[in-house]
Amino acid sequence: MDEKIKYIDFEIEDFLNDEFFIQWVKNPGEETNHFWLKWIENNPDRRPILQKAREIIAMIDYKERYVLSDQVYMDLYENIVEKSHQTRPDGRYFQWSGWHKAAAILFLVFSTVYGIDVLNKRNKEESENQQVTTWLTVDNPAGQKYKFQLPDGTRVHLNAASSIAYPQNFDGEKRTVRMQGEAFFDVTKDPNRPFVIQIDNNQVTVLGTSFNLKNGEDFELALVEGKVEVADSTGGVITLLPNEMLIKRKNGEVTKTEFDPLEIFGWKDQYLIFKDDSYPEVIRKMETWFGVTINSTLKVDKGWAYSGSYHNKPLNQVLDGISISSEFDYKIKDKTVTISNP
Repeated sequence: MDEKIKYIDFEIEDFLNDEFFIQWVKNPGEETNHFWLKWIENNPDRRPILQKAREIIAMIDYKERYVLSDQVYMDLYENIVEKSHQTRPDGRYFQWSGWHKAAAILFLVFSTVYGIDVLNKRNKEESENQQVTTWLTVDNPAGQKYKFQLPDGTRVHLNAASSIAYPQNFDGEKRTVRMQGEAFFDVTKDPNRPFVIQIDNNQVTVLGTSFNLKNGEDFELALVEGKVEVADSTGGVITLLPNEMLIKRKNGEVTKTEFDPLEIFGWKDQYLIFKDDSYPEVIRKMETWFGVTINSTLKVDKGWAYSGSYHNKPLNQVLDGISISSEFDYKIKDKTVTISNP
């Protein structure tokens, strides 16, 4: 981003005219998510203004809109036109395109007209269904990890090829997030508002704890401290205590066991761990860890397995280490690795 753009000084109308901000709201991606989530974290006092701007832009796409009387619409429009001819403190004029006027009109409607019940012509139940909760998404591609904080101060380590979605603000009786892949959570304690993670058919409920949660071939939750409850779609609930790990396999098998912390969540400290992994599993782990594609014609024995630990090592050193136990040749070109028999 151009450092000359000082978002810290932006008001709502400035965000409505900023293409980079609009792109984030309409089509969030890796670059925009990283920038705006970090910006919100560094500027918490500006969160309400940014949140209002997001809501306005999101509302433009609603298929069903509230209907205003002609007089109310004209009054709002005249206010916008008057605003568009005012001069900013820095000497610039506001520039309003057609859809920006509509967005500003929506803002005035939801910030003022709503207060005098113009929008409460519909019944209460329908009004509640129309309320908008703004969700943010962090989507990590393969080869990348990301550490950040949620609005309540909960710290999250998000692994590669994983994603998490959470509301702009935790309102209500629960702090609910959704995730796929793998993440380590250090949850801020709040006895009055449980922290809830929705992941496929499972729901994890905690009050304040640290744990690693993974949803891949199997569902795995390893609890470091605190207490968690895992509920499934059938209503069954399993409680975990510190140093316990829950594994729910796709075939329905459920087990509780102890775990090795380095093996389970050493990834957040840059430890790549293999433990009696099959050759396909070794390939999968390296592809996810380094963000590469591996093409292999290597022939291995049926019972081939590999164990090893690598701390913050580059791809070529990992390949060299694995090749010691199973001799092979490899070539690395850009993001593609080719493995073959010597």
